[in-house]
Amino acid sequence: MTRYLRVFYVAWLGIIAAALVVQFYLAGYGVFAFAGLPPFDAHRALGDLIGIAILLALIAAFAARVPWRITAITAALFVLMVIQASLAFASIQGIAALHVVNGVLIFVVTLYLFWEARRALWPNEAPAKETLDLAGAKAPHA
Repeated sequence: MTRYLRVFYVAWLGIIAAALVVQFYLAGYGVFAFAGLPPFDAHRALGDLIGIAILLALIAAFAARVPWRITAITAALFVLMVIQASLAFASIQGIAALHVVNGVLIFVVTLYLFWEARRALWPNEAPAKETLDLAGAKAPHA
């Protein structure tokens, strides 16, 4: 059961990373809104869903018994998401502008977590490095 939960955790982090890419698009759309549509409604809604997804990832990290370092980074990711929500409504423009920087940080931490959780789940599946000699043939490993 734990293995299935770990696979779910890794897949869930991949889904969150993909949702963050869509979130960046929606932020850009909100900045350059056109055709009279509400500019940031979709960005806000997806941001709320990403926050819930990260909370679920934290619960999944405990349930899947991933290494404590990965669980702690997942908890830090949730804290970054709480900060993100507060930055979105900051009244000081210079502080509110950190919303973008924090969003990039959330994306980078999510990708790092995905990579580390994947490595923890499948430690022996690192791609083998092949060397080529000058003629392009595979050279034996030294």
